[in-house]
Order: sequence, then structure tokens, then C-alpha cells
Amino acid sequence: MTSPDAPARRPLEAGHRLRAGVIGLGVGAHHAHAFLRHPAVDLVAMCDIRPEAHATVSARLGILPSATRSYTDHRDMLGNERLDLVGVATPDAHHADPVIDASGAGVRGILCEKPIASSVEDADRMIEATRRAGTVLLIDHTRNFDPAYVATRDQVEAGTIGTLTRIVAHLGGKRAMLFRNHTHLLGSIRFFAGARPEWIFAAMDHGFEDYGLEYRGEGGRDPGLDPGGTFVIHFSNGVRALVMASKGTPSTGVQLDLLGTRGRIIVGDQETRVWTASEDEGTLAPAAVTWKQGTGGDLGERLVPAVSHLVDLVTSGGRSLSPPEEARDVLTLIYGALQSQHSGMVPIRLV
Repeated sequence: MTSPDAPARRPLEAGHRLRAGVIGLGVGAHHAHAFLRHPAVDLVAMCDIRPEAHATVSARLGILPSATRSYTDHRDMLGNERLDLVGVATPDAHHADPVIDASGAGVRGILCEKPIASSVEDADRMIEATRRAGTVLLIDHTRNFDPAYVATRDQVEAGTIGTLTRIVAHLGGKRAMLFRNHTHLLGSIRFFAGARPEWIFAAMDHGFEDYGLEYRGEGGRDPGLDPGGTFVIHFSNGVRALVMASKGTPSTGVQLDLLGTRGRIIVGDQETRVWTASEDEGTLAPAAVTWKQGTGGDLGERLVPAVSHLVDLVTSGGRSLSPPEEARDVLTLIYGALQSQHSGMVPIRLV
């Protein structure tokens, strides 16, 4: 709901093209790619504290540097451009101010990188500011927008596998890092669980037993600084998740095994498989997968469905696939895992 003191927005007219800008041109180059791919969006501005980043990204994306305006301060960009959409891809600890400033400037929709923030306090500030302004805020838990994951959740909610009771989630390789790809994995678990997490207990990978309670990963530049781990999570609706996300296992992409009272779905980056039980037999039999596997490609291509969803929410409303409240739950899981390890691998209550 928009508060009475929200900034005035010009009404969207039929055929109105949405003006987009990007803040942070590392991962933000992928945001720019996705905005450029949408037929109703014009990318008009890009911002980075490095003056040379604008030309570099323009060359990479095959657009003339003069086609978008360059800024080194996001406040200047927001003040000058009357933007409808903004991508925020600054470092984790610097998401809050651009999101809050963009919502205060009348931006209609924001796609912010994951994790939502590096502190729960910043996440709360972002949620409150965007809610007050009536701004749609999406967090880039990329697979939440993937057609295979969306179709799988539809099947779970439709009761294809009965009542969901357990999730077993896998992630391996050197990028199985708590504040990096764990965020995507936990975002997908929250997406399918459909409820608030209540408690977690965790064991970090060997060598990270004394990691402590604060993020020390320096933005993900060195995977060796960020732990992998094994977690058990309990959700308020009774679903439990076992998370196997270790650097000591192969890098095979994300995979989630969704177990229900009458069936099972395994969904991942490579394939989706379904088994269901007949009412009479109770034994599982393979079932046809009738939906598209997924987007694939690099991050820019994987963000195309995210931008499409953002445009739909801004122009037509609907149910968000990756709302900030769920991203906040993911952040509490990350810090709950650290607290559990620090306290001797005991359950940590989250709500």
C-alpha cells in the first residue's frame, strides 16, 4: 500500500515506455543487458563510481556510449532522469541507500542484487522505504524467475505431489559460499517452502568452525574467505529442508529434491523430473514433465525473465516471485547459520 506521503508518480499511459537505469556496473552490466532485451523498456542511464565503466559496459553490450547517460553518483542520476525502473548491483553492504533513494525519487520498480543487504537492519530499512513509497522491490534470487522453477512451484501448490513435507537442496564447488550462491539456494528453498523459517541449525565446512558472527567474505572476490555448510531448516508450515552446500562436493549447479506425501519433484539447472503416486498403489511412478526446462545462458540472459516480471508487476500488479520480505528471511537464515555454528551447532530460533 502506498502511504499518503509517497512521491507523486505520473500515471502510466497506454504504450508508455519505461525508462530504466542501472546503479553499479559490475554485475549491473547483466541488469543492463536484461533491460535492453525488454521491448517496452528504454535503458537511458548507467551509474558507477568508476568513470570508465560506462564505456566498457556500452562496448560489451554493443550500444553506443551516447545512447545512455553516464553518472558517478546515483543521486544525480535519480534526480535528472525521471526513471521508472532501476537495477541496483552495488556491493552487498551498499544496497540500502540506492534502493531507498530510488523509491524516494518515484521509481516504480527496482531489481536489487542478492543478498538483499549485508545486515537485517538495512533490509528492514529497504522494505519500509519501498512499502511506504509504493515501489515494487524484487531481489535477484535468479531461479525464482526461471520458468522451470515457477512451473514446479505451481505443481507443488496444485498438489501434484500431495503436501510438500521435505526439501533436500544441493550446491557444490568453490562458489558454494554462504553469502554468494548459498543465497540463491536458500532463496529457492524459501520460494518452494511457502512459509517463514522458524529455526535452523548448521555446521560450516571444515576450517570455518571459528568464522564468527560477522560477514568476512569481502564481497565474494576470494571464494576461500566465505564458508560452505550443511543446514537443517524448519518452516512454520512444517516443511523441513536439508541443505547440502559444500565446497567439498562437485559443482553440478543447484538442485532441489521436493518430497511430498504423494510424490516427488527434482528441479535443477539441468533437468526436472517428476514422480507421483496413484491413490490405490501408493508407489511412485515417473510422470511427464510438460513445462519448459529453464532459461539457461549467462546471468544477463537469466535476468531477462526477472525484468519481464518486474515490468508486469509495475504495469499490472500481481504476485511477486521474489519479494523483499522473503529475501529478508534468507538473510536471517544466513546469520542464523553463523549463530548456530558459533554456539556449538545448536538450533537457533528465527521468529
